[in-house]
Amino acid sequence: MIKRRLGKTNLMVSIIGFGAIKLPQVNFETSNKILNKALDLGINFVDTARSYGDSEEKIGSAISDRRNEFYISTKSSALTYEDAKRDIETSLKNLKTDYIDLYLCHNPNRPEKFEKVIGPDGALKALKEAREDGVIGHIGFSCHRYHETMEKGILSGEFEVIMVSYNLLNDEFNEGRILPLAKKMDVGVIAMKPLAGGFLAAPPPDLLKKSGIPISAETALRFVLSNEAVTTAIPGMMRIEEVEENARIGGNFTPLSEDERSFLREAVESMSKEFCRGCYYCQPCPQGILIPIILRQLAYYKYYGLREWAKGRYVMVEVKADSCIKCGQCVEKCPYNLNIPEMLAEAHSLLH
Repeated sequence: MIKRRLGKTNLMVSIIGFGAIKLPQVNFETSNKILNKALDLGINFVDTARSYGDSEEKIGSAISDRRNEFYISTKSSALTYEDAKRDIETSLKNLKTDYIDLYLCHNPNRPEKFEKVIGPDGALKALKEAREDGVIGHIGFSCHRYHETMEKGILSGEFEVIMVSYNLLNDEFNEGRILPLAKKMDVGVIAMKPLAGGFLAAPPPDLLKKSGIPISAETALRFVLSNEAVTTAIPGMMRIEEVEENARIGGNFTPLSEDERSFLREAVESMSKEFCRGCYYCQPCPQGILIPIILRQLAYYKYYGLREWAKGRYVMVEVKADSCIKCGQCVEKCPYNLNIPEMLAEAHSLLH
């Protein structure tokens, strides 16, 4: 497995890390198998979070006896010193370890949240104290969408690592500003959602026809890792086959040329405007519509051929799509400029 230096932490991590966000969807036995397989295949970076259900417990149960073979990263959404201190203690217990290599402040995206985290009695104080005590090794933060917060974090000198959403569909537009700044400041970059929540691993056939080129997990991961600012990509995994494929890509990685990257961007442009990523920025809806849930069923109906299944799921949705009054609030909040009212109308027409 190819390894890269994670910024100023100096940790040499595998370019494919294990994203443990999906572990709550499988049982302990399956978690044990896929985590050990990941280590066997050379993946030495495992990322989880306090908010990922029982993910920490499953990691602790499966591979705590192989602790010297991997780096562990976890995250806390706590804003205050006391809450973060409590989360660190819980993480240590769940992971069955006395040392966490990397601890991140989990998505303090809005300016007021970020200021609270780095304030006198904020979560950062607890992380720095834990680092001084030798309980954690390095401090980072994750962030979605808010470039001002990302820039502040990178330039503050307080954080050694940043985790951002970055993929072939150019999620959250980090490539232009954030990644070059992180590289300049020697802040390690972890790319979350490299497969756009799994979408790029198996794109709908109808959308693939529009792109005109093969799109696969390998293409998507090569795109992300061809950016020299990125140290590691952490696709979520919950099956042995996923671990094996991703590890193979990390072991045989060859970068794309800039021409190939540009061509891929152009090819998927049509795809990027036709589906919901489920980022939930459009929520809450004043009418109580669970927009991402409904648009997911629309995608299953239109692109995956799961028509009856999608209809059955739509029946269970309490507030149907025809409750939309076209107020436009969701459109203003959507970072991908989707015409959500029009998509909701189509969903109701096809699914009800």
